[in-house]
Amino acid sequence: MAGGIVTFQAQNPAISGDKSTHVNAKGKTVLSGWSNCTAFVAAMGAQFDSGVHLTGTQVRKESNEPVPDRFSPGLNLGQVATVLRTHGVVMEVERKIPFDEVDTLREAGHAIALQLIYSPIQHTVFSGDPKFGDGHIVLWMPDGQVYDPLDDGRRAGIARAPVRIPTPLLREAAGLLAGGGKAFAGVFRTRHPVGAKPSATLAFDAKPPQHDEFRVVVAVALIRSTPGGVPGKQNVVDRKRRGALVTVFGTTSRGQKVGGSRVWHQVDRAGHRFMHSSVIDPA
Repeated sequence: MAGGIVTFQAQNPAISGDKSTHVNAKGKTVLSGWSNCTAFVAAMGAQFDSGVHLTGTQVRKESNEPVPDRFSPGLNLGQVATVLRTHGVVMEVERKIPFDEVDTLREAGHAIALQLIYSPIQHTVFSGDPKFGDGHIVLWMPDGQVYDPLDDGRRAGIARAPVRIPTPLLREAAGLLAGGGKAFAGVFRTRHPVGAKPSATLAFDAKPPQHDEFRVVVAVALIRSTPGGVPGKQNVVDRKRRGALVTVFGTTSRGQKVGGSRVWHQVDRAGHRFMHSSVIDPA
């Protein structure tokens, strides 16, 4: 599939050429481009994912909120995902997903639209605006590079995308919005791997799997701390809804028998998260 490259798009109206305006919460007419970070991240992600060329301005105009709301001017992930689907691009919206899982999906080759609070980044060398510390979004790439639509190098002290923001800093910024260790993220479906799969500590005699990317095939799939515990819920650590992507690091036949099968899949690097084979299939 096409894709695999991305051209930086700045949300700065002076660069994008977007002269549209809206009235903000203070009753002042302002340029709308500064509220369009999610739209610009979506546009860059579409190019990387599938080679689809959109602009952030176009994504905003095609959304169900073409004019920013004065009290909540930014778009949400669901709104831009709807726009992208009309262009054949799938971005799956994950709410309060473990940050480590987002990182794993990224390393597997998926571009990530990562929502965060900007304050941890605000005064670093990666900042696109040292006066801004509120909600924002960036495109986190499989190779670790970050495309922040604020990072246009418009003056001294403003970073120029792409930059390589340390993962712990992104974890902190995402956690301030979603809660510690969690993230709100859009996962672009097409994989563009850039290196070897991260190593894992395999537990319960798990072996490397034949397939490393699976998808949930039941309404709600439980993730357990060990390959067992059914039907109780005492060792349930997370849940995934139908269609969610899951990276598998190992497969064991030493788990509890469920529906005639003892096959469980290890879905984290450390060997602390397992899903029964009946709830996920190779993607």
